[in-house]
Parts: sequence; structure tokens; C-alpha cells
Amino acid sequence: MSIRLVHLVDENTREDAARLCTLLLRKLPTDEVSQRVIMMGTRPADLVVPEGVAVRQVARPRIWPFLWALPLQRQLRSDRPDAILAWHYAAGAAAGPEWVRALAAVVSDPDDARETSRWARAGGGGVLAEALAGMTQSGSDAFTGRSAFGSDASDVTPFICLNGTVRRRLVEAGVPMESTAVIRPGVDFAEIRRARESMNRERLGLPATGRVFLVPSPASRTGGQYYAAWATAILQHIWPDTRLIVPGLSREQRRIARLIESIGAGGVYFLPGERHSPAELLAVADALIVPALGDVPTGWIPWAMAAGVPIIGSAVPCVTEFIADRRNGFLCAPGEPHTLAVRIRTAFESPEAMATCVQTARHEAYETFRTEQCVQEFLKVIRNLAACRPALAGVQDAAIDA
Repeated sequence: MSIRLVHLVDENTREDAARLCTLLLRKLPTDEVSQRVIMMGTRPADLVVPEGVAVRQVARPRIWPFLWALPLQRQLRSDRPDAILAWHYAAGAAAGPEWVRALAAVVSDPDDARETSRWARAGGGGVLAEALAGMTQSGSDAFTGRSAFGSDASDVTPFICLNGTVRRRLVEAGVPMESTAVIRPGVDFAEIRRARESMNRERLGLPATGRVFLVPSPASRTGGQYYAAWATAILQHIWPDTRLIVPGLSREQRRIARLIESIGAGGVYFLPGERHSPAELLAVADALIVPALGDVPTGWIPWAMAAGVPIIGSAVPCVTEFIADRRNGFLCAPGEPHTLAVRIRTAFESPEAMATCVQTARHEAYETFRTEQCVQEFLKVIRNLAACRPALAGVQDAAIDA
């Protein structure tokens, strides 16, 4: 009999997590795992559920958030899953103590570490109730209860981290190291090939010639996409045919749109919203610019490495975990648009160094972010949960092995 796996997805699930959930929905072996999705609220834009996978919608009240738990727990009792993957801390908390030992949480954004760290120990229904009560008192999605981790790591919800920075932030927030593991997100190389065959700049309304830069989504203050917009304006004086793509929808993206309007350079910037995947946008880009000021999601970096797109970013820990200056990309000081513009220019004026960096990055992406590796590591977790073994037993970080 196949393992009954439920994916718990909240409407606030991060982009990187939603894309990885989509990958697992497509790639997990159907003869071993039977999958379904429980959706709390509306579907995230980056989550694509294949045909044939059942989806159950659960209400997500805007007021009295603890009421999430009631319909979700009724649905779980009906589905009776052998294993649960929670793709957002709110969904995992609402699952309740009855299912904690069958549940592993996936964390993709370092910014979620504080809220995620406040999850209860397995079987700690009282602490879950306290956390949910704290949410009710605050009237927001943030937990206000105390951190409740004991000394026994086996009693703590297992956390799957999509990069080392997330794991480090969880541990700093009080999660036992033994209750965390890194599984690198899989990159679908076939999707990258299909995007290169089907996408072109004309289809996106971009000029056929000139340099096209791309920043990751979603835009945020910490992500520094605003500085990339300023750097592009500076480079326009040197390369008049320069363009910048700012994908995604967010408050910061709207701020960038106001900047573009104020400087009257609408033709320089392309704001496609959520219409295109990373693979499609990377297919038309000459470089991925990652101007982060601090900890940010890093899901776009492996895709750019695999796609052979040069990466130019800030020398902050979440970026330097993947990129070393002039080895597989280019780095500069964060928060300085002029410095960023200079770094972009010097990178493009060093074609041999850029070609070497691209070649190294592609090799590292193949060694570290292959879909098959990612699926196999998640299968270990799913099998462990279904067999009531420690969820993270045998899980290995592909970056360390590589």
C-alpha cells in the first residue's frame, strides 16, 4: 500500500516553498506515494497542482486565527495521512498535536525562523494551544507565545531547511540542531531547456538586442531590488539598451514602480508580475542581480546557476553560501547602487572570467541541485514519518557531499 502524503499549504506560503512543493507533486513516485493537498485559504501563485492530485480547500479566517485548526483537523481525520509536509508555519501549527508526530515542516525563508521556532514539541498540545491563543490575542499571523523547546530533540518538530542560512537562523532561535536538516531544492534542468526553446525577448515585449538584467522575486526592502533599479539607471548612461526585469508582486515592487514613474524611464524596466516562471525569465536574461542587504530567500540562485546565467550579488551570508567572488559569480558590498553598477560593468567587461564563473556554477548546480537528489532526500523523510522513525534520519545535505 502506498504512503498517504498530505501537503499542508497556507496562502502565505513563500515562493520558494511553493515551487518546491510543485516539484514534489510532479516528481514523487506515484507507485510509492499517494499525494493530496490541503489548501488553507487561496492558492499561492507559484503552486501548480498536477491533474489527478486531490485538493481540499480549508477556510482561513482573517479574524480569530485559531479557528483554522478546527476545519483543518477535521479534514486530516478524514484523510488519515501517513505523513504530512507543512509548507508554512501557520499550517503546521494548526494541524494540532494529534498529527505532530507524522509532520515535518519545510522552511525556505530565514525571515520565518523566529515564528517557526515557536512550534511546540511533538505531543505538546498545551503549547500549541498557547501559541494559537497568542495569535488570537495579537490578531495577527505572528505567534506571541514563548519558545517551547525542551532538551530532548526527539520531541521537537523536524524542520527541513532549504539552505544553510535558514538552518543557522532556526538554531539561533532555539531549535536543536538535531531537529533540523538541509535538503537543497531541486532544479528541473528539463524545464530550463524547454524555456530556452520556447521563450524569447520579443514574446515578453523586450528588445531583441541589449543587456537584460533580472532580479529575484518577491521584491523586498531586504532583497535590495530597489538598488538594482538605481544601478540600472546608472548603467543606462553607458549602455543605453540596458533593461531590468522585476518580477513578482509585493509592496516593494510597487515602490520600485513608483521610482520608475518618477524618473520617467518606463521603457527601461519590465514588471511582469507573476506571469512567468524563473526558468522562463532566466531564458532571456544576461545576468541575475541579487542585491540583498541581509537574509532573503535564495531559490532563484540555483536556477540561475543551472541555466548558465551569470550571478552578480551582494556579499551577504545568504548569497555567499552559494556564490564566491570570481569563482562562480561576482560579489560587491551591499546597499550601494553605484558600487553595484560598477561591479556589473566590470563583470561584463571580463568575458573570460564570466565564462569561467558560469561553467563552474553550472557544474555545481548539477552536483548539488538535481531534482533526483532532492526527491530522494524528501522520500527519506516521508518514509521515516510513515514508519514512525525519526523523520530526519539519513537525510544528507547535497552541498556537503558535493
